[in-house]
Amino acid sequence: MQILQKSLMVIIMVQVLVFAQLSFIKFGNGNTYYSLLKKPFNFGAKEKKQEKELLITSLRGQVKKKLHENIDFQLINNCLNLLATQRIKHIGKSRGRIHKYVTPCNNICNRVEHNAKRFLGYRYVWGATGPNKFDCSGFTQKVFKISGINLPRVSREQAKVGKYISFNSLKKGDMVFFDTKHKKTGKVNHVGIYLEDGKFIHASSGGKRVMITNFKQKTFYKNRFLWGRRIVKG
Repeated sequence: MQILQKSLMVIIMVQVLVFAQLSFIKFGNGNTYYSLLKKPFNFGAKEKKQEKELLITSLRGQVKKKLHENIDFQLINNCLNLLATQRIKHIGKSRGRIHKYVTPCNNICNRVEHNAKRFLGYRYVWGATGPNKFDCSGFTQKVFKISGINLPRVSREQAKVGKYISFNSLKKGDMVFFDTKHKKTGKVNHVGIYLEDGKFIHASSGGKRVMITNFKQKTFYKNRFLWGRRIVKG
């Protein structure tokens, strides 16, 4: 409700500013936008309609130019950016639980971890990108997006983003990529997010949900690990 109210306030403010500018914009002949539209026409009905349409088309271009000259668009952008950067709570529901997708964490790596863990237990569905079910790359894309970072959609494209990281250099927030095919191909087909202490979080097709896996306990993933990617600092 608060999000809607703030959005409406910004829209109303912009509209008031636009109409206020329109009221005072004057063209070369000294007329305003509204006075020209109300100007009487001394033609027949058909000619009057055509003349008015031509006038309105002309005025639209002039008004657009005048608005750019008169309205402080930077002020409008600042208002919109202020609204967008506030800590708005996005509420999502899954299996009867309510999750708040915006974290109070200041450190970006902690934020990624915090947001990732909020999806624990969500169902794995191939091709899904949320809000209540994910595949592996849909999950990582969603986590980083709500943490302020945009990623490509599929794992093989995500594997090209950021700095290459070896297994022994992994840190919290790094993306981890795997080849989980029955017969190894060396190509990425699975992705997760590294946490700490040899653990990573991912939407697992085998586990059918978002879960945390330990490399030490699940050596399959250690053997199938390809590389990591670091796209955040902290």
